[in-house]
Amino acid sequence: MSNYLENNIDIDVSKQFINDPLADYYNLNGLENVILTCDIDWAPEYAIEKVLETIDSFGYKINMFATHKSNLLMQNSDLFNVGIHPNFTRLKSADYESEVKRLKDIYPDSVGTRSHRNFFGQNIADIVNNYGLIYDASVFLWNQSFCQAHVDYNEMVRFSYCWEDGIHLDTNTPFDISLVNIDSPGLKIINIHPVLFYLNTITDNERRVVTSQYSDFTKAPKQDVDKYVNENYGIGDFYIQLLNYFKSKQVKTHFLEDLSFKMLEGIKENNFLEQKVNN
Repeated sequence: MSNYLENNIDIDVSKQFINDPLADYYNLNGLENVILTCDIDWAPEYAIEKVLETIDSFGYKINMFATHKSNLLMQNSDLFNVGIHPNFTRLKSADYESEVKRLKDIYPDSVGTRSHRNFFGQNIADIVNNYGLIYDASVFLWNQSFCQAHVDYNEMVRFSYCWEDGIHLDTNTPFDISLVNIDSPGLKIINIHPVLFYLNTITDNERRVVTSQYSDFTKAPKQDVDKYVNENYGIGDFYIQLLNYFKSKQVKTHFLEDLSFKMLEGIKENNFLEQKVNN
């Protein structure tokens, strides 16, 4: 494994992940593995479909986090895996469990979660764990190197993701792949939202202008929304540029569910969890 230079500090990356069951996914020898995710955020079916068709055209896999029932996501597919995307931001804590139950009733086979706006804590961790969820992906480390998975106190696997379309727009970051910290070591989990992708916006405010016109945007007519699609270069184009970059690197994509099981099996085999606590 190679050394990595960050902030003029020479780091022996091989020593950073000793005995980590997911070390093979941490891109220690260059970009080899990417995890694609998508928070559907009350998107209409045609926006979700565009994401899935795009991912399928590259032969990749994607992890979809659902806020509501989508007929597309109810299908069995090798293309996508479904986790839940509960919104706790407008709920009282007494209602957190009902939100989890609502989504688990829709997607009973889901074993993962990412909270809307990454609203997650010990109380929520205990609730989702009781509903059979084994991983959470609500940790966001914008453009950081050395993102990795860890096993929490309740034996849930926690994943950190490092890029998403909305924050790219909010930070006014230019559409330049060199500004996305994608070639450094660590888990490369990147996230998009169907509405931003479909509208191909250059600011998040453009999305708000459209979605604010509807009390239930999941039912927004396609012909009405299409009037707002940006025909110039936007965040949707930039995401496709990222996918093409991954293709040029011949990266593999993965389901977080599979990595979670591998992590949990690994810690049982080599007492990895105990080692982390003791260290």
